[in-house]
Amino acid sequence: MKVKIQTKRCIEVAEHIRHSGGVSDDREDSMKYNFPKRIVHNGWCAIVAINHQTTPIVGLALHGTVNGIKLKGWDYLLQKAIFMANKDPAMFTVGWLCSVTSDTLREIYFDEEDGETLNQTEARRDLLIDLGDFLRRNKWNSVAEIYKQSQGFIVKSDGRGIAQILSQARAYQDPVQKKMFYFLAVMRNQKLWEYKDILNLSAPVNYHEQRGHLRLGTVTIEDSALEKRIRDRQNISEEDDIEIRLAVRRAIEFIAQYLDATPSMMHYYFWNHIRNCCGRDNPHCNDCGGSCGLPDRYRTGYPAKCVFSNICPSALLKKEDMLIEPRLDSTIWQ
Repeated sequence: MKVKIQTKRCIEVAEHIRHSGGVSDDREDSMKYNFPKRIVHNGWCAIVAINHQTTPIVGLALHGTVNGIKLKGWDYLLQKAIFMANKDPAMFTVGWLCSVTSDTLREIYFDEEDGETLNQTEARRDLLIDLGDFLRRNKWNSVAEIYKQSQGFIVKSDGRGIAQILSQARAYQDPVQKKMFYFLAVMRNQKLWEYKDILNLSAPVNYHEQRGHLRLGTVTIEDSALEKRIRDRQNISEEDDIEIRLAVRRAIEFIAQYLDATPSMMHYYFWNHIRNCCGRDNPHCNDCGGSCGLPDRYRTGYPAKCVFSNICPSALLKKEDMLIEPRLDSTIWQ
């Protein structure tokens, strides 16, 4: 075993969260614009399907301007798709998904000021085509048909739960189910779907949460060679990637159960705090500064710095000595 969950540390972190205002409801921040109703289910499913490597350890982060606002990473990936879908009535239909090209994706995400920053264009194209083929094989025009087939269950004994059906699409076959759980959470938080077995909705572990839990010490790397590869920002193996992400997911599930919260609630809590206050190279251990994007619902009376700074062992380290999330350039899962 190369990775270990530190349950005592998980309890310490959970108690700190309890005494720092607790866990807010899991929800997406409100958006001024959204997908057109006719393709809203397909739009969300498709954009989550290609949500990976948007801020890679090596290379440019995806970024650009939408409606006059500069965005990067997931925010740009999503908002640019929404903007373009409201202009193009064919976008995210089954026919569009089945025939999308790399050039189409480059055109969508080309920014007049920042140029082309979308990576893995061919891999993203392939995932969208596969999603379209999956829908076409089932004679469905909309991902909404999956919800109808499942009767609102994520997992069913007959194998017809949402997660079981959607896992036929390549983008949703990740062993750790990052995209699957995130898509399901988004559909619930957008008030499009409700689930009869909500306990089957676990945490969609992304690279922010890996970084944060490694720094907090709730998950530790027990193999010195693997830790060195992470510190040196070298690619790790797919097997090691899965082991690390599974350990982080189980740590989040443990903390959620301890606090009587859902794993989805804990995901949104950690994701918001870590992506805003525990950046790869700019952690807010001492001060958030004026540009911190942490949503107001997570600002619960503590000083304007990372909520974990007083208990995080990494806060005592120099930035260059802090662990970051593992690197795996070829992944389509995170």
